[in-house]
Amino acid sequence: MAEPKRHRDVLERVLERPPPPVPAPKPEPNMSEALRKLLNQGNPQQPVITPHVGILTLHFQLYACEDLKAKRKAFTAMKAVWGKEPDLAVAETADQDALDCATWTIAALGSSSQQISQRLDQIEKAIQERIDAAILDVHREIL
Repeated sequence: MAEPKRHRDVLERVLERPPPPVPAPKPEPNMSEALRKLLNQGNPQQPVITPHVGILTLHFQLYACEDLKAKRKAFTAMKAVWGKEPDLAVAETADQDALDCATWTIAALGSSSQQISQRLDQIEKAIQERIDAAILDVHREIL
């Protein structure tokens, strides 16, 4: 009988001890602190990337568009073809409610102004071949 009592004593002593302290989790730095640290490090080995932006604005003259649905159908390729390109953004930027004209703008991103200029040349030529509307005015800007 002495043996069970000894086990009970050991068990009671173990249960009486307070549990070991659990270390508190380290608070994670918030985003502003992390960003501040990165900015203060200033890694001079990383190259500076300056993207160039080209903007092509086309003003179209439309004929025989009876309603806005017909007008939108005439420019379906603008969004369907060039709107899915990763380096382009395409939008109708003016004359949305006019039936006889339309203004579309295409923004292109690239690593050099020469690359953007070539890309905008390709797009303008493809639009002339694909869109059934006369181009009245073309405006380009490289930023």
